[in-house]
Amino acid sequence: MAKYIFQCSSCQLKLEKIISPKVQEIECPTCKAKMTRQFPNSGSQKVTEVVDSFTNVCREEDEQKKNKDRRTEYFWEHEVPRLVQSGIYTTQTMLEEGWVTINDKGEMVINKAPSKR
Repeated sequence: MAKYIFQCSSCQLKLEKIISPKVQEIECPTCKAKMTRQFPNSGSQKVTEVVDSFTNVCREEDEQKKNKDRRTEYFWEHEVPRLVQSGIYTTQTMLEEGWVTINDKGEMVINKAPSKR
């Protein structure tokens, strides 16, 4: 089963229907004429679906922000401790990058992720 677009020959109604690939024609629900299956569109189409009509926030922007936040969170939770514990980087480099801080007791502590604003 696949989704196909059918167009009526008399009233020009376009209809998307999930149907077997063997079906080439169906009956129009409004005028009972023949609806023929259209060729699929070539290339991909950009989805610009509006999630909230009041704020006009698009799904695409939200998804990009979520993915960026996930990457940042993963970096600070998994990669920074691995980089600090590897022993490859000097204390100076880790301090400059903000991966570690020195507490009041003079101990080196792995830093937390920067606060979100």
